Amino acid sequence: MKVLVLNGNPKQDYPEFDLYLEQLKNFCDEKDIAVELILLREFDLHNCIGCYSCWLKTPGICFHRDGMELLIKKYLAADIVILASPIIMGFVSSLLKCFNDRLILLGHPFLYLKNDRMAHVPRYAHYPQTVLFLDDPKYAESDCFSLIESVYQRSSREFKKMFTTKNNIQEIIDEITHY
Repeated sequence: MKVLVLNGNPKQDYPEFDLYLEQLKNFCDEKDIAVELILLREFDLHNCIGCYSCWLKTPGICFHRDGMELLIKKYLAADIVILASPIIMGFVSSLLKCFNDRLILLGHPFLYLKNDRMAHVPRYAHYPQTVLFLDDPKYAESDCFSLIESVYQRSSREFKKMFTTKNNIQEIIDEITHY
């Protein structure tokens, strides 16, 4: 099983979140679960500009050449992807949001009806299970978690569950490895 952890913490001065993810990775290493932890802040990711080149001109390939190609390959090769972010202004970080927006190239521009909602026809046969992992700061409003979970349930392929730093690492790994 391959697990990819994408750390959307934009702040180097917030090491507690990074440390928690390192502990999660170390726990997986001890359990012989292949884990790769990537800091998204080490990439100069550009925002999606809505040019639709990834659909029309170069299907499946973004106009920007900023490292997203490598991230997409790792994303598609994983069995489970953990999208991790601190809560910033009531939502995931802009860095993780930028990554999510750029995933538009994983689908075709064509739509079909899925669970009473329109969805893009998948470009690939396999997509990883997606888990959202959020920091649980004391000041975060409790309803922001339900909003974030709702957004990811509707927009992410193969979304399974949301966890926070209040969850026990062993319980998280036990649960996600059984998907």
